[in-house]
Amino acid sequence: MGVREQSSSEAARSSTALASALGKLHGLIQRLSDDQYTRAGMKGFSSPIASHVRHCVDHVDALLLGLQDGEPVREIRYDRRERGTRIEADRGYALETCSNRREQVLALDPSALADPVRVLAMVSPEHPEQLFDSTGARETLYVFHHTVHHLALMAAHAEYLGASMEHDLGRAPATLAADQDS
Repeated sequence: MGVREQSSSEAARSSTALASALGKLHGLIQRLSDDQYTRAGMKGFSSPIASHVRHCVDHVDALLLGLQDGEPVREIRYDRRERGTRIEADRGYALETCSNRREQVLALDPSALADPVRVLAMVSPEHPEQLFDSTGARETLYVFHHTVHHLALMAAHAEYLGASMEHDLGRAPATLAADQDS
């Protein structure tokens, strides 16, 4: 099945998956104290969990903004992010933001996700952003996998800081499926 032939029900699965990952992100943040949320310290993790949360939410925001863009072909720009924002300092705000973004993702129109989008992304710091063709569903799936990857990093950091995490947090769907087969 080609990219243009994707059904709206298939496209909806990408938004459901991303909404689920945002729910898991919310759950992770809930398990942390304010100090654990903002503290760095684990060897190899120069950024606190709060920075990873901001990074994930930034990707969701870029996706949502690009998908509501009124241009004939919408644009998603993942690399234009602001650092040091409120979400990195205020755990309550982070919880509220994750819930809000989850609802926005669930409200995405599945038929619109099959539409084409352009992605502007940097592939090297020495070169300007490049333009790539994609679809809303494909980019929603990308943001889902990106969030799962960061959940794995955050879960390891959270456990190092003394928080108890779900065993499957941050594990990719393919890994979970392989675990079931073994």
